Amino acid sequence: MKLQKQVTVPKIEIDLSRIKQLSQERGDENWEFRSWLKQHAPDNIDGLVKTLSQKYFALIDCMQCANCYQSLHVEFKKSELHAIAKTLGQSIEAFQKQSMSDGKVSPPCPMLNGKICCIYENRPDVCRSYPRLEQPEFTSRLIGVIENVAICPIAFNAFEELKAKLAWPRP
Repeated sequence: MKLQKQVTVPKIEIDLSRIKQLSQERGDENWEFRSWLKQHAPDNIDGLVKTLSQKYFALIDCMQCANCYQSLHVEFKKSELHAIAKTLGQSIEAFQKQSMSDGKVSPPCPMLNGKICCIYENRPDVCRSYPRLEQPEFTSRLIGVIENVAICPIAFNAFEELKAKLAWPRP
């Protein structure tokens, strides 16, 4: 009979200030994990990360957080800009002048009303896919993942659980 190693899953963290603090404290650790993962990721890494993402999306309500809307500089496709401007009752030029800098929307997102996106059902792809854990080629996107870990409770918790599930041999 083969004994399985006990996996200790960290408790779920949703406090944004604590997530930011822990991400800073674990900055070197996260970069070491990234390097290790580049060499040792299992063949099913995309599926494993997708499962973790779905788990935390079910546990954490994005619309109660909205930290991504408060923090990220986002670039939209031209076709999305038209739809956004129209939804907001503005011309593309007025929207760009009022809400954008260097081709990106500056935080806080102008579509944010409290913690709710006023165009949530029609939000752009970049918003819809955030924090991009479920996209293919996870190990080729780890720099962005580490950046998102400090912003998004879903990314933070999934990344921490991934360390535990893969039994990463911390240095």
